[in-house]
Amino acid sequence: MSREGWTFVRSTPIHSRGKLTLREDVWRLPNGDEATYPILAVGVTVGVVPFVGRDQVVLVRQFRHLTREESLELPGGGALPGESPEDAAQRELREEGGYRAGRLTFLCRFSPSNAYLDETAYCYAGEELLADPLPSDHDEFFERRVVPFREALAMALDDRITESVSKVALLAAGLKRGIRP
Repeated sequence: MSREGWTFVRSTPIHSRGKLTLREDVWRLPNGDEATYPILAVGVTVGVVPFVGRDQVVLVRQFRHLTREESLELPGGGALPGESPEDAAQRELREEGGYRAGRLTFLCRFSPSNAYLDETAYCYAGEELLADPLPSDHDEFFERRVVPFREALAMALDDRITESVSKVALLAAGLKRGIRP
């Protein structure tokens, strides 16, 4: 379906906190009516599948307040203003994974929910890892785990890993490598 008949009218910021902004976008619909859509502007998000050797990856276990439980995820997070997705991926890998990737390979890009989130996620494979940690953010408390890549793929498929960027990045890395759990 095309954009034909849809006309952007205005965008109004409602509330900002940190990297996030809640706004309302108003559009004129093909039938002439106007509709207001709530949008949470998140920006660029990154996730890295950090390969320790060929067959193991680093996962991060951390508590997530929204779900009120621990979550297994890949190193990742939001880009800083003006930061490229690749630079954000290296920074997040260093902060959460404790490594810098000698080789960072693009896997895929996706919109986690293009109905109400203004967010684009970039997924990478990190290889040729070198220990090069950065301090984590002040509100991050996590445990790093090295697991076999096939096990991480199985976790993404059986919902032990539920966070979207981690799930998509692991599955994309598996497909690109021709590996199935």
